[in-house]
Amino acid sequence: MLTGSTARAMLLVGPGRLTPTRLPMGQIETGGWLAIESTGISGVEVHAWNGTNRRLDYPLIPGHEIVGRVAEVVDDSISFPVGTRVVLETSIRCGACRRCTNGVSSCTFRRPINAYGHLSSKEPPALWGGLAEYVYLDPGARLHALSDDIPAEVGTFAHALAAGFTWAVELPRLQTGENVLILGPGPRGLSALIAAKAAGAGWVGVAGLPHDTDRLKMAADLGADMVVNIEAGDVGSAVANSLGARPDIVLDVTSDDPEAIFMGLDLVRAGGRVVLASTKGTNAIHQLFSDIVVVKELTVRGAFGASSAGYHWATRHLATDDRIDQIVSHEFPLAEAGRAMQAAGGVLGRDELLAVAVTF
Repeated sequence: MLTGSTARAMLLVGPGRLTPTRLPMGQIETGGWLAIESTGISGVEVHAWNGTNRRLDYPLIPGHEIVGRVAEVVDDSISFPVGTRVVLETSIRCGACRRCTNGVSSCTFRRPINAYGHLSSKEPPALWGGLAEYVYLDPGARLHALSDDIPAEVGTFAHALAAGFTWAVELPRLQTGENVLILGPGPRGLSALIAAKAAGAGWVGVAGLPHDTDRLKMAADLGADMVVNIEAGDVGSAVANSLGARPDIVLDVTSDDPEAIFMGLDLVRAGGRVVLASTKGTNAIHQLFSDIVVVKELTVRGAFGASSAGYHWATRHLATDDRIDQIVSHEFPLAEAGRAMQAAGGVLGRDELLAVAVTF
């Protein structure tokens, strides 16, 4: 029994302040415990580290891209036996709130959002994030089996892949032969490229910034039909020269860049679909002329998180695509979680920065 034990954890007590600690694994009456093997570090963790997500309540344990093994099961709310290696979905679903019943991924049963890596450690049983030895398996958690043959740090990329599938394939209802432009070549942009190509997209282009050189190169290696640095060349001209038409779908996965929304609405074909899958933080959108949506008869869809179908696809795709082994470029032990945050935020330099993981 793990109840009564303690777990090593990195507690974020405030912006930029990670503290190593041990937290008690208190009595639980439902759910179970997951022994964590690796946790991906993405923009969500960087925002928590920088203090730019104002909804968070410190202290908390960051980390929402979790891979581990089921260590203890208290009741039948966890359907996997002890020892099973799994990917843990970020969102926890109560199944009863209005968002859950309407099929929205951001459950409001707990605040600010009922999701791993977002909940304060003031909320029992405290272990809600991936930068710890164990995480609580809530009865509303969703798990997906992961092959033992996949390295733990590579397994964390299932989270990005799940989002890429959800945003580039599932939500816009991508049809075979359709063309997709992806704005932002981060882990989820690269995942959207992989998913769109696997789903039969006819053409996929990826646009990024000057510091995205290595990510754009990776996009080309992954089969992108066009890559473009938006400050070195006009994206519209690059798309026209490569595709000869406007894309059917534009996906915005940029970080804190409201201009990407204008670009997406401008570049997509009339009657096309635009998926907005990135938050803009404190960077407000000014002077959005909605007539472009009306006149072009566009479908604009917001996307927050990955679906269970996306996770189902991602865990299986990981087992068949050995190119993904190259994408997790930076790996750190738990004791160096602060450096992992800095790496993911580009503070340590952006050369060869693709994706970051903390591994036990």
